[in-house]
Amino acid sequence: MKKDQVLKSIMLLQAVCMIVLAAVVVTRVISAPNQGVPQGDDKDEMKEPAAAVDRLAATVGSVRITDAELIGQLRSQYGSSVLRTLMVRAAIRLEAHADNLTASAQEIDEELAVVIAGYDSEQQYYASMKEQLGLTPETIREDTKYKLLLEKIAIRSVQVSEDEVDSFIDENKEQLMPRTQYRLAWIVTDNKKDAEELLRKLERGEDFALMAKTYSKDRDSADSGGDLGLIDENDPFISNEILSEAANLEIGETTGPIPVDGGQAIIRLLETHTTGKTDERLMRENARKQVALSKASPLNTLEDNLLAKYNASIK
Repeated sequence: MKKDQVLKSIMLLQAVCMIVLAAVVVTRVISAPNQGVPQGDDKDEMKEPAAAVDRLAATVGSVRITDAELIGQLRSQYGSSVLRTLMVRAAIRLEAHADNLTASAQEIDEELAVVIAGYDSEQQYYASMKEQLGLTPETIREDTKYKLLLEKIAIRSVQVSEDEVDSFIDENKEQLMPRTQYRLAWIVTDNKKDAEELLRKLERGEDFALMAKTYSKDRDSADSGGDLGLIDENDPFISNEILSEAANLEIGETTGPIPVDGGQAIIRLLETHTTGKTDERLMRENARKQVALSKASPLNTLEDNLLAKYNASIK
């Protein structure tokens, strides 16, 4: 679990840095290439922000850290990645405008619905994206819009038959069928008596994560409050008794003791996810798109071709 927490922190830092740097890059680098790009839904992106000034960003004792130093560090670490993203988006807008391609609000909603189906609710999905990646709903919708436009450009001339759609669905039934996952935390003790004593403490309002850190024998999970992460409902490495008990718990409920290798376990259900839950029409449309994309050029190659077509250059 330590590794997961480190990865989340890194991804969040990168997301924040890239967002900050994007504004600077738009100001200093992208404003000229954007001339002539069609206006419309993206008009806010086309505005030229005021030039960044060398303001004070932070102080540490008598040391002064300026905006210029911050921007320079962000540019050196993330500049090339963010700059390419902005340039690709400009090229996508130009190509979509030339070919009358759009991504409607309904299409964005339907695309997101496929992803959100793996969560208990839309609110949980957005909360998870905010926690893990620092992404707001607006940023997610914007990313989804460009993803859809790029895919439409890629598959605009690709033909897909109904038989191909049926074959894709048949071959990917496992991924398309609903599957439940549990996010569990546990405390492992030496014996049943110790487990029952901890259960009584939990019933009196003691903090589960703190109890896990203090008493759990499973040191791999203890440092993260006993969190085991997401577990499939038929995970072969987790005992059937634990999976059966988890299926009967409400979120936040605790049960035990349950016999496990080396002792007794107390488990708590933190979250549930049901993946692959979507309606028939969306499933077929998604299958059709996946088949078409498999026939088309890779999206990163298409991005390169679009940049070349519109004479993209870094100044």
